[in-house]
Amino acid sequence: MARLPKLDIVSTDDLTVAQIERILDLAQEFAKALEERRIPELAKGLIMATLFYEPSTRTRLSFETAMLRLGGATISSPDMRASSASKGESLADTARVVGRYADLLVLRHPCEGAARLAAQYAPGPVINAGDGGHEHPTQTLCDLYTLRRKKGRLSGLTVAVCGDLKAARTAHSLIYALARFGSNIIAASSLGMELPGYVLDRLAAQWGYQPETIAMAELGAVAGQLDALYLTPRAPHQMALFTGRTPLPAPASAAPRVFDAFYLTRSQRERHGEEAGEPAQYLRFDLDALRSSKAHDALVMHPLPRTGELAHEVDDDPRAVYFEQAGAGVPVRMALIAWMLEAAGAAEARPRGEEFVASAQGAPMSRCPNPTCITRHEPDYLQPRFRFAPRQVAGALRMQCAFCDQTLNVELVGHTTSRRYYRFDDRLYGYVRQWAEKQTLTVFESVKEAEERGYEPYRRGPQREILNAAEVAQACQALAEQIARDLNDPAAALLAGVVSRGALLALRLRDLIESRRGVRLACAALDVYSRAAHLTSIDDGEDVGTEAKTIILVDDVINSGWTVQRAMTTLWRQGRPAALKLAVLIDRGHRTLPIRPNYVGKHIPTGAGERVTVRLAPPQADAAERAGERVVVYSLLESRREAEPRA
Repeated sequence: MARLPKLDIVSTDDLTVAQIERILDLAQEFAKALEERRIPELAKGLIMATLFYEPSTRTRLSFETAMLRLGGATISSPDMRASSASKGESLADTARVVGRYADLLVLRHPCEGAARLAAQYAPGPVINAGDGGHEHPTQTLCDLYTLRRKKGRLSGLTVAVCGDLKAARTAHSLIYALARFGSNIIAASSLGMELPGYVLDRLAAQWGYQPETIAMAELGAVAGQLDALYLTPRAPHQMALFTGRTPLPAPASAAPRVFDAFYLTRSQRERHGEEAGEPAQYLRFDLDALRSSKAHDALVMHPLPRTGELAHEVDDDPRAVYFEQAGAGVPVRMALIAWMLEAAGAAEARPRGEEFVASAQGAPMSRCPNPTCITRHEPDYLQPRFRFAPRQVAGALRMQCAFCDQTLNVELVGHTTSRRYYRFDDRLYGYVRQWAEKQTLTVFESVKEAEERGYEPYRRGPQREILNAAEVAQACQALAEQIARDLNDPAAALLAGVVSRGALLALRLRDLIESRRGVRLACAALDVYSRAAHLTSIDDGEDVGTEAKTIILVDDVINSGWTVQRAMTTLWRQGRPAALKLAVLIDRGHRTLPIRPNYVGKHIPTGAGERVTVRLAPPQADAAERAGERVVVYSLLESRREAEPRA
């Protein structure tokens, strides 16, 4: 029986140009074989499992048809809401289990990086059928097959990829592939929908290529000698993006060009979110766009489904090839399976570049900044992995998520052995790379996070005490009185303290409010620095919901405001509170974010380069421990050449 090698197709980068060409050649052979009803059963005895966490028609059915045509069998879970995923089963466990039922997994998932995760845990090969807005490599194979069949080549084509370049995974995969074939790419984005930085970084680092970027408004002027135009809607609704009825303004220096193909996609509404808003008006692509002499040889392509951006009157035009394009899904995916069988025995693991876990010995690691990355949705077992971004910029360390490719700009780095943190500058780059190799690197989102984790600054300036124990007690009392006066319904109030000193302060405030009002407020702790940030009761350790409650978020010091913002976001995820207020013992000013506390124990103006540290005793502390409470200010010194860190 034929066996498939562990060749995961998660990205177009998992295939070389020669391998893509071979797959396209095989697809052409299978297309002819399908017409002649002579198909070799190359996959006899093999089973393919399709796991679709998002809806699909063409991709799933064409994959299943391809396997059946090759003599194999399929098992399918077209709606994962009817699977164990609805019970909370992790993607890793699903991949482990189903990978033992089938020889090949085909996965579609709404989270970026999900296919990479499944490939890490599945015993057999995994094919990415679309992971969020990240990539869709097999759709790109269909696009390349159609372009090559109609245009006769791929090298040297000029392709305009337009509209929503931020969320369209088909656009990302197509851009990567065309860059490798030596095509010319024009990225014409709608406002706010530009190509993500990680896409541009990858193009520059791997292929030394930078696409020409223009605004959608300039498209009509620069369109000439194009072999393909890849259009995506501007906003999350049915949005037409090009029509002859609406002339686009031309820059004075632009030379007119000729369209050779239009590639339209529907709006990626499920990935835009509410912040995108609704467009003031939208147009449809119709026959008027094809009547121009500049488009007499233009193909009209669309990966489907269409939802209004493409007029049905175009269907009968001979240049409309989107149904042929969809039909190509069967021979192309047959070719991919056949190529994997052909590559058995000669398969080698393709290097993914140096990857590291930027934490060790229990030290923290900042999460991937992408809210739809798989590491943000399955954090209990999944350790975020990063690699150094291919392009660095002066004064900041840039890392990329190894799962979804999103870029993280790092300002603070830590050394887990010395337990010191540093504000990154270019002189540290060599040391940071050494720490990554030795697994002694960690990074922080804020100085507060570093200090909460027990890290000391590399160099600390002179300290001065600004509040002694008695003054700390007075500030706590003042803060408790402000909160008590404002409580309308103490039974619905919840003190949520940011771990760790914020949680200690919340306990102190609860005791003070109880002595003043005679009511004991609910009290919970929030660890915003853990990968699975959640709110837990300080009394019994159980998870606490926030629905319809008045949440008083408690922290010791508000510095930049980033910790508070992260805490607020976490609280909103727990449920919709009736109100969310902020109480801090010390407000030092110099906030980066426009966050103003509702309740303040003490305002202490400080310099931008100064830090405030609060030392609080636990609730059951004795008199001697209480006497050690204080608030100190110190300056944070930068690293210097004469005192470089030691790895």
